[in-house]
Amino acid sequence: MEDGRICAVDRRIEAGDAEHRHHPGATILPGLIDCHVHLTRRPVADPAQDDDEDDARLKRIAEHAAATLRAGVTTLRDCGGTNHLELRFRATGALSPHLVLAGKIVSITTPAAAMWRGMYRQADGADEIRRAVEEEVAAGADFIKVMATGAVMSPPGERPGQQQYSLEELRVAVESAGRHGRRVAAHAHGVEGLRAAVKAGVHSIEHGTMLHLDPGAIQLMAERGTYLVPTLRATSLLSDPPGPGIPATIVEKAREVARHHRLSVAAALSAGVRIAMGTDAATSFNGHGENAAELELLVAAGLTPMQALVASTGTAAAAVGRSDASGRLTPGFRADFLVVAGNPLEDISLLQRPPLEVYLDGARVGR
Repeated sequence: MEDGRICAVDRRIEAGDAEHRHHPGATILPGLIDCHVHLTRRPVADPAQDDDEDDARLKRIAEHAAATLRAGVTTLRDCGGTNHLELRFRATGALSPHLVLAGKIVSITTPAAAMWRGMYRQADGADEIRRAVEEEVAAGADFIKVMATGAVMSPPGERPGQQQYSLEELRVAVESAGRHGRRVAAHAHGVEGLRAAVKAGVHSIEHGTMLHLDPGAIQLMAERGTYLVPTLRATSLLSDPPGPGIPATIVEKAREVARHHRLSVAAALSAGVRIAMGTDAATSFNGHGENAAELELLVAAGLTPMQALVASTGTAAAAVGRSDASGRLTPGFRADFLVVAGNPLEDISLLQRPPLEVYLDGARVGR
């Protein structure tokens, strides 16, 4: 590698006086890419307890980013920040994975906005949706995140299966974002919202927990190249908490969707839908830097270890709009990669151990 880029990849390379590093029995693979995190948030059991002021939250972003990078994740797509603090953080140039940021989530008026203070840009109706998209783009957002359905981690009155934005409203969001060269990611659990989001032309479905109930939507995703970012780890931890403190209403809603989740991943995989890795890091007990645990869950849902790795590298790079520079070990691409002991194709859980080395733009990341 030279000047932050990969120059050559081969079993033996004549590289003159270059520095050589040797790790017997190790594997080199592209840096992992997590397509769904919330860097500004802490993975506390009860989201109501995550009420830091902006200055404290800005400091935590740096800690979360550093922990994630040390774990071998070299690119992150943040699917909803807080008061644009993540945009401020990126502007500092501090060490972190490469960041792809949504800014605030565009949503109908919802009680969730009070729980997730600073994360939502509430917008009702086509005109307000256009205005919201314009605001997020002006703030520096790389893509737009919309809420097609209710959420699991919202106050009790909001159900994850219920549709929020209509097909026409979602089309307005996609068209408005498209005018600025921005993609749209849609949070969607329930069938009606999922179907509307895919028909509207969103580029990725986040969660997609009940997708298997609509074979037509699955087929349309496959035909259009719509990505599925399942976030299995979030559902797993919320529905079967490893500790106390998650509000009972959130656990109940998580269990409502958990029984569908793996079935939806398997159905999407069978139909040829492009699956990209995302963890929803910062949901309850879902820590920053624990991202690789998602790969083991993808394998449990039916992906082979190689498919899970591709979902976390090449496919994820395409999903976040970085396929021309990241996600593969190939000349000309960013020198973002990690070295792990053993072979993750034989044991995917190896990626949950600290890597032997992590490189970002050709520079070794210290631990």
